[in-house]
This record gives sequence, structure tokens and C-alpha cells, in this order.
Amino acid sequence: MKSKYLIPAAIIFLFACSGLRSAGQVKQGIEGYVYLLRGNQMPSPGKPISKGRGVARDIYIYQPTSTGQTTGNRPAFTSIKTKLIAQVKSDSAGHYFVKLPPGDYSVFIKEGACFFAAESDGSGTLNPVKVNTNIVTLKNLTITLNATY
Repeated sequence: MKSKYLIPAAIIFLFACSGLRSAGQVKQGIEGYVYLLRGNQMPSPGKPISKGRGVARDIYIYQPTSTGQTTGNRPAFTSIKTKLIAQVKSDSAGHYFVKLPPGDYSVFIKEGACFFAAESDGSGTLNPVKVNTNIVTLKNLTITLNATY
């Protein structure tokens, strides 16, 4: 009779222990992938839409930044005039993670000699992202400098 209770008790114990481990490892920041798109991206029948391939790149996290706080032409900027908060490099598959305090940020990808940021929100903030307490915000980034539509 004892053995029929052993397996359920072991499962409960393992789940309880894994919960304790993850509770001590709270992540907070931004995580995602950097993708590179090149060539003809025009939709056509029978052709799947590509998300690009994951690439290793340097990623720069700045205070919220608008085009007026940069030099260069959108989406490729030569300098950024707001405060740099963090820098991280994506791996060869494009994955990155950066710990950040809660707040609003702009994310730029170093592409050659420029900082790439194609998105903006309604108030003009480039590649905006919001980090909340004890939350990892998903932010995938796609470099489209050499893609045509």
C-alpha cells in the first residue's frame, strides 16, 4: 500500500521544490530575438512570410528616444543623444536577455556603423519597450535595412 502513495508524493515534492527555486530567480527586463530580413519580401501566393534568420548583434538600451534626439535618418541613426542604460549581445540564434529596472526604454540594434530602430509609438518614441516589476517583456527586433517590399 505504501508504494501507491510514493509516486504522487514525489511528484508533489518536485513541483514544490521547483517553485522555490524559480521564486528566488525572478527575472525582470527585456528578452527576445534579433532577426535579419534581406531581399524581396513582397507577399505572393504560395510564398510563406519570412520572419528572417536569427543573428548575433549588439543591442543598446537607451532612455526613451525620439528622432529629434538622434542624428541620421530613420531607421538608421549615426548617434543617439539620450542616456545609454544597458548594452547586450544576442547569441548566434538571435536570442538576448537584459535585466533592467522598471521603466520605459528605446531599443537600438547596432548594424554596421549605424543604430537601427524602425518602430515608433504614437508619441514618437523609437523602438519603445516598457519594463514592469518582476516581468520579462518580450521584444523581438527585425533588421530590414536590406529588405524590399
